[in-house]
Amino acid sequence: MKFKYSDWLVVVFALIVISCSSERERLITGKWSPTHTVIGGSPSSFWFKSSGTVIAPWETHSYAMQSEGTYEFTDDTHIRITMTRGYYQGNIYMFEIIKLDEKELHLGGMYEVLHLSKSHEKE
Repeated sequence: MKFKYSDWLVVVFALIVISCSSERERLITGKWSPTHTVIGGSPSSFWFKSSGTVIAPWETHSYAMQSEGTYEFTDDTHIRITMTRGYYQGNIYMFEIIKLDEKELHLGGMYEVLHLSKSHEKE
């Protein structure tokens, strides 16, 4: 079997994409809590599971609600969260990933940036 130079470039590019996506998955997995108040409100936390699910409990006017859904990275800088159960069932949110590391997650929404810090709680 003979490989051309262009074949090797495709293989290397594919490996880079796979390693980047798994790194993002590793970094986002866990519980994230807002570090400040958001206009219009936000969940009290986001639990990103390694299975691609997300749990987002909300507390509004002393009433606790919980939504569950899925998340996916649509490209290197965006994430889509689709709520499939709970109070916000049917809602789809697109965020720009401004920062994602071991301690901080900054998601750009339509009106402002959601600043989150990682909790030490485990799945």
